[in-house]
Order: sequence, then structure tokens, then C-alpha cells
Amino acid sequence: MSDFPNLEPAFTIQVAIDPPMGVGSSSRGTPLAVVPMLGGTMKSESGFSPAVDAKFKGVGNDYIHNDPTGKHMRLNAHGVLEYDLLLKYAM
Repeated sequence: MSDFPNLEPAFTIQVAIDPPMGVGSSSRGTPLAVVPMLGGTMKSESGFSPAVDAKFKGVGNDYIHNDPTGKHMRLNAHGVLEYDLLLKYAM
């Protein structure tokens, strides 16, 4: 089993949200929930490169699509992050 790839966390994102707003056609089985993101942070995990320490700028949205069966949901999140960029290079 040691030959299998593994995943390690790269970032932690914490977001403040408002309650979801239901839109779309429930009668056709294509409901959509829009969740406003009010602010938050994104930080890289210790030892991960590149190091990121960013804040959400303005308001973003999560668009949550429910499959007609109700068994699966798809998240489509949009937001803008602001951070200081420090580039290090050698010549």
C-alpha cells in the first residue's frame, strides 16, 4: 500500500457566510443555493510552498447545485483574495 499516492492539506480557508438563498427550479429538480461569502482568510499549511497568508476582498459567492436525485451536490465558489507577494529568486 505504500506505493499509493496520498494527499496532504495545502491550505486552510475560513469564510464567514450569510444564510443560503434558494433559486432555480425545484419542480424540474435543478435547485440552486447561492451562499454569500462575507469575508475570511486563506493560509497555507506549515511547510507548504508557496506560503500564502491572504484575506478575502469584497463579497464572493458559493453556488451549490443539487443533482435531481438529491444524492450529490456540486460546489462552485467564487471570491477574490488579497495578499502580499514576495518573490525570491537567484541568478
